Amino acid sequence: MTTVTLVYPYFHPSNDNSIFRFPPLGLGYIAAFLKSRDVSVELVDCTFMSLPSALEKIRRSYPRIIGIQVMFSMKEKALELAKLLRGDCELLVAGGPLPTSNPEDFLSSFDVVAIGEGEETMLELVQALQDGNGLAKVKGVAFKEKGKTVVNPPRGYIKNLDGIPLPDRDMFDNQAYKSYYSKNFGYTTTSVITSRGCPFQCDFCSRPVFGNGFRSRTAPNIAEEVETVLRLGYER
Repeated sequence: MTTVTLVYPYFHPSNDNSIFRFPPLGLGYIAAFLKSRDVSVELVDCTFMSLPSALEKIRRSYPRIIGIQVMFSMKEKALELAKLLRGDCELLVAGGPLPTSNPEDFLSSFDVVAIGEGEETMLELVQALQDGNGLAKVKGVAFKEKGKTVVNPPRGYIKNLDGIPLPDRDMFDNQAYKSYYSKNFGYTTTSVITSRGCPFQCDFCSRPVFGNGFRSRTAPNIAEEVETVLRLGYER
């Protein structure tokens, strides 16, 4: 049995050869953070999977908690997955920019919405489930109680980004990503997140999750991740 299974519900259309096809580093960070606290984790990135295959992999992990990342382009599939997986876990959690911005929209399909950064919130949800203490003391979540929406006090942003373990890239299908880029563009590449937060107001980014205050990782910490990426065989 797995304690937490994290799901990235992006299903890659066969006719889409977008240059922006990257692994879900946000879930990679949460997975690494939970594993560093001895929590068993699975990560299901649906980018190169069919819906039936994704459902099989999620269910085969026998999760107590399922966390689904939601962005605007993934809302429909995230809600579909939530409906199909409702009976397969004890706690169904939505997180990411869209649930953070509008938690009420997801509480009819999910048990909990994680608002803002997910590392510490997911750990506290695990602890609350294991201890049987309920959700009242978990910061940065919204849930329904007796038919009414409860929004707990917000969680502060993580100040020291170097203190978070690097995203667990071994949980991604790196070969599939490399093959995709090599076939479509003639090179292999992946993404690295060097900072969180932004003072500007662009509509398309994850500022709702990471906030307006700019926080940066240090150069040695970033270099360590770049070396990890190169060891995995990415060219740039």
